[in-house]
Amino acid sequence: MEYTPELIEKISKLEIFSDFDINDESQKAIIQKVAVLLEPQTYSAGDAIIREGDIGDSLYILFEGTVQVKRNTPGNEQFAVVNLNAEQNVFFGEVALVDKDTRSASVFALTNCKALKLDGEAFKNICDEEPLLGYHVMYRISRRIAASLRRSNKDMLTLYTALLDEVEGSSDL
Repeated sequence: MEYTPELIEKISKLEIFSDFDINDESQKAIIQKVAVLLEPQTYSAGDAIIREGDIGDSLYILFEGTVQVKRNTPGNEQFAVVNLNAEQNVFFGEVALVDKDTRSASVFALTNCKALKLDGEAFKNICDEEPLLGYHVMYRISRRIAASLRRSNKDMLTLYTALLDEVEGSSDL
């Protein structure tokens, strides 16, 4: 993809690329190398961008529009987790840059959307050329994963405590 100043600015505002200062020419050059790898994708309202359970190999940057993230319950019913719009500088599917694995959620276009797709293998190849890029992006992804793990642990503790309270309460009967 040909990069524009608007695209470079959008990329630099994303959390995973936020360590790069586009006012520094050498750092801007690294972001430009990423921009060249981005593949524009268009989606109509209702289209699935990512499906939970599919094997993921790409990160998506929401460039225009609004999406909804959904998860499946154990009964295989979908529930909405969050709505995101392009103004929030969002991306999703970042774990695919680290590990080709099953998607943990689905992402559906709520409006007509434009996304920029970054192939995981192409990203790894550019990181071989630009180790600083790989270091900073992997650091940012690791922080997101760690925060998610902490939230999950806290949620599990809350559920365990509630279950224990329920079991103890029912034994009093």
